[in-house]
Amino acid sequence: MSAVLLILALLAWLQFRMFRSFQWSVLARVFDSISWLRVLVAVALIYGAYATRAFRWSVFLRPVSPAKPSALMPSQFIGFTAVAVLGRLGEFVRPYLVARRQQITFTSQIAVYAVERVFDLFAAATIIACTLTFSHSVRLLPYSQDFRRAGYLAMLAAVLLGALAVAARLAGARVAAFFARIFGWISPAAGHHAQEKILAFSHGLDTIQSASSLLAALFWSFATWGMIALAYVQVVHAFRLPELASIPAAQTIILMMYSMFGSVLQLPVVGGGSQLATIHAMISVLGIGPEAATACGLLLYLATFLSVIPAGLFFARLEHVSLRSVAQSSENEEHVLEEANAL
Repeated sequence: MSAVLLILALLAWLQFRMFRSFQWSVLARVFDSISWLRVLVAVALIYGAYATRAFRWSVFLRPVSPAKPSALMPSQFIGFTAVAVLGRLGEFVRPYLVARRQQITFTSQIAVYAVERVFDLFAAATIIACTLTFSHSVRLLPYSQDFRRAGYLAMLAAVLLGALAVAARLAGARVAAFFARIFGWISPAAGHHAQEKILAFSHGLDTIQSASSLLAALFWSFATWGMIALAYVQVVHAFRLPELASIPAAQTIILMMYSMFGSVLQLPVVGGGSQLATIHAMISVLGIGPEAATACGLLLYLATFLSVIPAGLFFARLEHVSLRSVAQSSENEEHVLEEANAL
């Protein structure tokens, strides 16, 4: 936590240097230009992305505990609300709630959670790679060559993720042992951690037992990230100011990319890294003024990350779930699993 706070403080200081001529009156006019209908469309798209996650999770559950997507919907909203409100403490709420509702092991859903994250990375990396590599509007930006290289790297990352998934599905134990040796050069703990995560991922892949399941999981993954990308477009174009309204849709994918990197440095509710990263991208890459960039960055964070909270609290009340207690229970379960794997 101390390291996160230090990095966030550094990012905030760099942002402050850029904002020496910041005009609060201009910021107020920027907020006055918002089309709230577009913001509502963006929130609806984000809610749709949570719904598609429930459909994908139902695909992963088919071999062990078939469930309707509607039965898994509350756990998605409650889980992401726990992350938004509590930060890392809420990370395992979704698999914990699914396991409890479907009366299956928490271990099996941690494995599914690991698979879900790889599918997310694959879909997001593919969308970003195609945009950075082939979009004409991205080529007109400063650092366009750097973005094209980033696109190639994202493509390579997507291919490597796919190859890792195939290898883990066919020979999970050997792949895990290989990475344990590689990371073991850094430290025995790092090697053990890598082996544990790959084995969990391998066990999660056991839920994909047919080509149709694989295609369904890929479809819902791309549907999820397609809606998230469209939500970014809606929020940016919600501002009637020409400098924001005229930004091509492809360039908003750059903001999504920066936000994903910045989200690594998040604090509960207040966030931090995500907003600062997107604001920095708008100023230094897209050439947006600091006032408009700040307003857009804050609205993006509200619409794409915090907007889940009302629905999450509604479902939590409906399911008689306390966010903090279920987050603590899921964290305790994860610690028990880690200790069992370490023995």
